[in-house]
Amino acid sequence: MALVTVAQVNAGLRLDLVGGPSFEADERTADIELKIKQAEDIVLDFVQPKPQPAWTAETVPPRVTAAIIMTVGFLLDGGEEAMEAISGLSGAPAGPKNPIAALLRRLRKPTLA
Repeated sequence: MALVTVAQVNAGLRLDLVGGPSFEADERTADIELKIKQAEDIVLDFVQPKPQPAWTAETVPPRVTAAIIMTVGFLLDGGEEAMEAISGLSGAPAGPKNPIAALLRRLRKPTLA
């Protein structure tokens, strides 16, 4: 079950998708659904320790929802700044241009090597 919906991504990124609540008529919807899955995987992999019980669409913290939507936007953009923000979720120290890591920093307990 997705933590964010296509409707939330559409509103958050101002994509102007067409076709009502499911947006099936918009040719971009399949790609956006894929990007949502990818973004959720990227964001949830950064959060340490993993939430127990696992978050649902109803229990996910708003900052995590925001981070997922931002990551979807960066995945759709694919530019240099977008890739820098996404690469900052690798666990390396976040640079000043990493708004996603900044949102999630308090949900991550660093591990020692």
